[in-house]
Amino acid sequence: MSRQPRVLWLVLALLAVLVAVTACGGGQPQAAAPSQAPAPTQAPAPKATEAPKPAPTTAPTQAPAPKATEAPKATEAPKATEAPKTTTSGAASPGVTDSEIVIGSWGPQDGPAGAYGVIDRAIAAYFKKVNDEGGINGRKVRFVYENDSYAPAKTVAAVKKLVEEDKVFALVGGLGTANNLAVTEYLVQNNVPHLSPNTGSTSVVKPLKKGVFGLQLDYTTEATLLTQYALDTLKGQKIAVFYQNDQFGKEGLDGINAELKKRNLPEATLVSYEPTDTNFSAQALKLQTTGADTVIIYAVPKPGASIIAEMTKIGFKPKMLSSAVINDPSLFQLAGPGAEGLIIAAWLPDYKDTSNPKIAEYQEFMKKYAANEQIGSFSLVGYTQGQLATEALKRAGKDLTRDGLIKALESFQDWKGSVAPSLTYTATDHQGVKAAYFQQAKNNVFVNITDFITMK
Repeated sequence: MSRQPRVLWLVLALLAVLVAVTACGGGQPQAAAPSQAPAPTQAPAPKATEAPKPAPTTAPTQAPAPKATEAPKATEAPKATEAPKTTTSGAASPGVTDSEIVIGSWGPQDGPAGAYGVIDRAIAAYFKKVNDEGGINGRKVRFVYENDSYAPAKTVAAVKKLVEEDKVFALVGGLGTANNLAVTEYLVQNNVPHLSPNTGSTSVVKPLKKGVFGLQLDYTTEATLLTQYALDTLKGQKIAVFYQNDQFGKEGLDGINAELKKRNLPEATLVSYEPTDTNFSAQALKLQTTGADTVIIYAVPKPGASIIAEMTKIGFKPKMLSSAVINDPSLFQLAGPGAEGLIIAAWLPDYKDTSNPKIAEYQEFMKKYAANEQIGSFSLVGYTQGQLATEALKRAGKDLTRDGLIKALESFQDWKGSVAPSLTYTATDHQGVKAAYFQQAKNNVFVNITDFITMK
């Protein structure tokens, strides 16, 4: 080997050593660049994964979630429904606010039973008196009543309006047997208390219905007492009955026949009419041809007065007795002189007897609050209903609920605060007055001929 190749080999060997030293960490960074190729896979990775972070963190943390849940603040419908914030505590009651109680009723203001219209007008006047005196437990009473013209189909519509639109707390009054029976189940199902319905139908209060409280003497008791008086005092031999062909008239008829059967006497002869009838001459002739010496009347004002007038016209003059449902001075205007001698049931004290302090108060009330209305039995009924409702509402207290009103009524024990002689209600008995007395028509007025009596 020559000297020149040997020198070249030494140079190459030195270069190899330098390269090896550089690879182990010595030497210039520029020469090491090829060995750092894997590094790029470490740096971009964090940047790639951090990029999505803004999207998830901005949307949830920008408080859209809280804003979404706070939306009810805008819709605070619960506060609107708190309008029945009605009572100081306890469950909200329809028809009751901090300042008002809404009470409803219905009855005829026209038609064959239009004479009864004064009952609702008297109730309205009584509540005006109550409001003038400061209201009941800090609330005024708003009384809403509907005219149903004594037609049960109209009653149904009227009561639905009172309950569903007017939102009444309770009903007071409400006239007619068929009319009441058309709506009683609806009222019970809707938990609407019904005080003193204007009917003597036993079906309204028996079997017991939670929120229904009678006032008027029931027709079965009344019919029994009328029959006993006809047989024992008037010595009637043959009885005929003029009755309205519905549940009202039939309950009176059934009571009469039950008493006759108990005495082993023949059933009464029956002559009926329809509530829509306007001419009663045929019924008068039929009554005359029966040979009856005694006629018991179960009819509303116009038909009842009309049958008396028609019997008089044909010269038929039997002993006459009647249900209390036509006991009012308006009868004399409708029936004329033929009413003389009529014996009629009554279950409230005589509206003319001002020696009775309660009647004196009633007459003063009528002069002040119902000066254009007739002082008589019908307006006295409305006045008494107003008294009963007011006492019950007072007893129910400031925290007024429907259940509270029912409990208050069931606490009445021999209560004598109304015109009615005495009222007692219990959890098992919601019937009102249980006795009657008789009056007789003399010179266009009714005169008392008995004291209060009960069934034998």
